Amino acid sequence: MTNAKKKERIWEIDFFRGLLILYMIFMHLMYDLQYFYGINVNYNGGILHISRIIFAPFFIIISGISTAFSRNSFRRGLIVFLVAMGMTLVTYIMDSELFIVFGILHFMGIWMMISPLFKKLPTLWIFAFCGVFIVISLIIPHIKVSHNYLFMLGFYNSSFASLDYYPLLEYGWAFLLGMGLSRILYKEKKSIFPFTIKSRFVNFFGRYSLYVYVVHQPIMLLLLKPIMKIIL
Repeated sequence: MTNAKKKERIWEIDFFRGLLILYMIFMHLMYDLQYFYGINVNYNGGILHISRIIFAPFFIIISGISTAFSRNSFRRGLIVFLVAMGMTLVTYIMDSELFIVFGILHFMGIWMMISPLFKKLPTLWIFAFCGVFIVISLIIPHIKVSHNYLFMLGFYNSSFASLDYYPLLEYGWAFLLGMGLSRILYKEKKSIFPFTIKSRFVNFFGRYSLYVYVVHQPIMLLLLKPIMKIIL
């Protein structure tokens, strides 16, 4: 049973997800340095800002691809969403004015839960819906609203704030693209590469990405406190 489970894993999924998780940790480190310790790393501008725009969709795309290997996407999504709500509660307790209202884990949890509906569709339809969501993502920023009731979908006004924000409609195309690509690239449920990159370090972060996401920030802040005392 153990060997069978190992064979089911696609090394590149773990590897690329692991790289993205390591990138996320680096970005959160930059955030902590700027907003907790006043070190101007230009978090909201320059190359860091551009990289966030580029790399975030890749994380969602891989999540969409991973639904092809999930036996119960709804259950997996529910777990992710409950973890996300836990993070909302914790960040609210820390700062009730600026906390994670609807972040990437909320987004992915809900999309995982509804992904079984899209799994029933032909591949062409999935890509068609992906195109529709791309158009929606271009239109939504230009729609003005007077309330924040539909913030989960991407409709909000200037009074809305969230430490992390990935609305369902604006980034839905990336998840659907991943689902569509999984139909093409992983029909046989095996690696598409003729080689294997063996990196236990990177693959560890990819395989246990949810756990890493939850614990990395508290651990990093605990480590930064004594280090920054020495440096500053």
